[in-house]
Amino acid sequence: MARLITRKLLLILLFLPLLNFVGYTYAQVHPRLFASPLGNAVSANFAPYPSYLKGLLLDGNLGRVDRVPVAEILFGPVQHSLVLVGFALVTAIVLGILLGLLSVSPRSKRMSTSGLFVLAAGSSMPGFLLGGVLLSIMVYLLFFTDANRTFLPISGYGLDEHLILPVLVLAIQPTLHLAKVVAGLLENELQKDYIQVARSKGLSWPRLLWSHALPNMMSPILVTIGESVRLMVGALVIIEAVFIWPGIGRIFLFTIGLRLDARPPGVYFGNPPLLAAIAVVLGAILLLADLLFSVLAYSFDPRLSQTEDELETAVA
Repeated sequence: MARLITRKLLLILLFLPLLNFVGYTYAQVHPRLFASPLGNAVSANFAPYPSYLKGLLLDGNLGRVDRVPVAEILFGPVQHSLVLVGFALVTAIVLGILLGLLSVSPRSKRMSTSGLFVLAAGSSMPGFLLGGVLLSIMVYLLFFTDANRTFLPISGYGLDEHLILPVLVLAIQPTLHLAKVVAGLLENELQKDYIQVARSKGLSWPRLLWSHALPNMMSPILVTIGESVRLMVGALVIIEAVFIWPGIGRIFLFTIGLRLDARPPGVYFGNPPLLAAIAVVLGAILLLADLLFSVLAYSFDPRLSQTEDELETAVA
């Protein structure tokens, strides 16, 4: 366990500074590669990276955007994005595990062909496609029926019904991916001898699943949940832009000069300290999630520690 944590922490210490450097350097080059079609000038009066790094390490200065500290700009959006990812992750875990378990028939101990097709197709479908379809349907109903408002908010932030559509769209692909993995693991687990013995003793199907099969499947399930976090962070930028969710993904789009409202780039465009900080925050979310779920998977499967001890003995 200690060696696993050490490796993951070293990976974090290696990649976060690298992401900071790449983000800062790219922002200095990006405005010259993609000039605004409206001719907006982008300020190039930014310190070189060594000077920026010196201020970051000695003073904790993340930089400024139009006299506003970068830390102040990102504080709220990071919270909003974490709320969205958190709700989506809980939704994906609960629904993914339940769908996976329900996809396998107690009689045949196999997943149906149609179920396999749905889970495989759904797990490979980007969530923003579903978001576009839902928004199109809601806008159609608003303009071509007597409705005076959409039945769910399609934009804005709030810990209420505003969460439903963004969470649903962000969670759909990870949910089906997790369900496919759980169903495959369950099929394999049901073929093992201890399951046959438990069935011969008259255990009910729910008890067989929750008390016997599921605990032995937890390690790969936790690894898959870690992969789900990567899927969510990858889709976060588009989902926040589509639903106008005020998170770090929208700030990232503004920083690289992409806006869905066709307005010219704002003060965030091409700001190296801001893009460097965003790269570090997104990278930290991914790496810390990988660390957390790797440690949990290691804890749930004692065979991993036994295998590592055996390898050390063989090497010695």
